[in-house]
Amino acid sequence: KQWYQRRVRGDKPPKEITVWRLPRILVVILKRFSYSGMWRDKISNMVNFPVDNFAAQGSKGQWVSNERERKVYRLFGVTNHTGTLEGGHYIGCARNPASGDWFTYDDHVIRPMRASQTQKKEAYLLFYTSLSEAEDRQILR
Repeated sequence: KQWYQRRVRGDKPPKEITVWRLPRILVVILKRFSYSGMWRDKISNMVNFPVDNFAAQGSKGQWVSNERERKVYRLFGVTNHTGTLEGGHYIGCARNPASGDWFTYDDHVIRPMRASQTQKKEAYLLFYTSLSEAEDRQILR
């Protein structure tokens, strides 16, 4: 009923994405570009995102619709976009799975970095991997 009333007024319907089953690898795309008619713009707002222990579990009204579904994720990569819509550059950051150390990949230059340095306003893509079921149970208690 609410959506119908908004439609009659000419409002756009709300956009919503839900998942039933959580994947082992979760890729989050942050909306960084806006379009309004013939105008385009880059969105550069800071988005705080979890690096470790991102608990995703189903609950009514949330983005995970299956209430039995529960996973804990760890960030393992970030793609940053610098520049404008007309021209820019992508820089990758990734966690070494063996050591847990973070590195930044900027074309042919690879440098070590701290996990806290992944939090940038240029973040565009976030790559998460789920922890083992044993680790999940321990964190979700």
